Amino acid sequence: MKHIFIYLVLTLIANFAHASDDFKISGFATLSAVKTNKQDIEFTQNNTLPSGADDDWRFDNDTVLGIQGQYKVTDKLSGVVQLLSRRNYKNNYEPSLDWAYLSYKYNSNLRLRVGRFVSPVFLGSDTRNVNYSNVWVRPVIDLYSQATINNVDGIDAIYSNFIGDGDVSYQIQAYAGKFDKLYFPGKSYIKFHHMAGLVGTLQYDSWTFRAGYMNAQHSTISAEGEYVPSNMRMLVSSDYQLGLTIDPQNDDCALGSCADIVPNAEDVFSIIQRKRRPFNLTNLAVVYDNGSYFGQFEWAHREARSALSNGIAAYGMIGYRFDSLTPYIGYSYAKSLTENFALDVDADVKASLDSQVVSLGSQPLEQYVVRNSSSRSNTITAGLRWDFYKKMALKMQFDSFRPLNNDGLATGGSGFINRTNEVLSASNENILVTTVSLDIIF
Repeated sequence: MKHIFIYLVLTLIANFAHASDDFKISGFATLSAVKTNKQDIEFTQNNTLPSGADDDWRFDNDTVLGIQGQYKVTDKLSGVVQLLSRRNYKNNYEPSLDWAYLSYKYNSNLRLRVGRFVSPVFLGSDTRNVNYSNVWVRPVIDLYSQATINNVDGIDAIYSNFIGDGDVSYQIQAYAGKFDKLYFPGKSYIKFHHMAGLVGTLQYDSWTFRAGYMNAQHSTISAEGEYVPSNMRMLVSSDYQLGLTIDPQNDDCALGSCADIVPNAEDVFSIIQRKRRPFNLTNLAVVYDNGSYFGQFEWAHREARSALSNGIAAYGMIGYRFDSLTPYIGYSYAKSLTENFALDVDADVKASLDSQVVSLGSQPLEQYVVRNSSSRSNTITAGLRWDFYKKMALKMQFDSFRPLNNDGLATGGSGFINRTNEVLSASNENILVTTVSLDIIF
């Protein structure tokens, strides 16, 4: 169905573009330079990138080019196609089809779409690639990395109206669909088997309030076609450093048969393995903008219940427009809600392992567990936007990222690749990211 809708939209544009003023082309671009203050810690715009910027300037983290074509077939029916070129998991700029949908205006309040469109899970989802539309140089990494997904192939309905005398406007969007393959370096990918959500937005005077929820089911699959992870680690020490890798699928629990050594290993593994597991997102946002002063707050909760932990993230940002100059500051926070999944280990086996743990200078856990992902961080941001020419903006932004992991398991954080052998939080140092970008729309 996805390819049928894409073909229909492209055919409409190709056949009618030359014959009418109803065809429009627009686009956007960002040229960006990024560096950190660390040689072996790389910053990435999102976690689909195989590498990032370290202490040398790099120009391909946020750099992007988008072209959009829109054709108005009738007063009610139109088609939209958007091509996006930015560095991807293959480390090239191969264009991707970001939008491809047919839109039908049922009446002045209700619009229906079918095809590929942006999954509206966050406040800035529609414009997360159009950096000119936002004050910042990029969407806030701590929050927007909670869900890398950008698109949904499906249908939606958008209803807009006013309350009372028109001082209050609102919009409700309902959508449903799926997304086949979101690729990561090494050609592993996430498959969203289904996605369905509801978003409500209310505007009054200078205020905007937004709430959204998406219910989804996902799988993570390796390049070899196996569900991830293919095994799990049984942790045995109180500092979560010591453990044994066990594989319930192959009945290998290191010390013998899983059914004998860890009777509930298969049950725990069915939760840990990212095979048709939940990927539900809740989002709340408040924006105040009177033309001069502006501020916004956004909060998100991710429910994954697998090797990928549940997580929460939030940010706040304020700024002021001095004609063409807009300084701003912000603070963001991200935390995985790490869970321990208890394993029912045979008593004799546990006693033997406990003695080995003690001999290594650690304390054994009262009950052995499998633990999912763990990370915690915050970021302080300061930046300046200069609208120096029509439809052009030059920006400079400084981010001070603070890793706060305290269990020694996670070695990175939102937007970072750690090439060292050290836990970032152990260094007790901030990672500074400097970005200079030029944003254009046309």
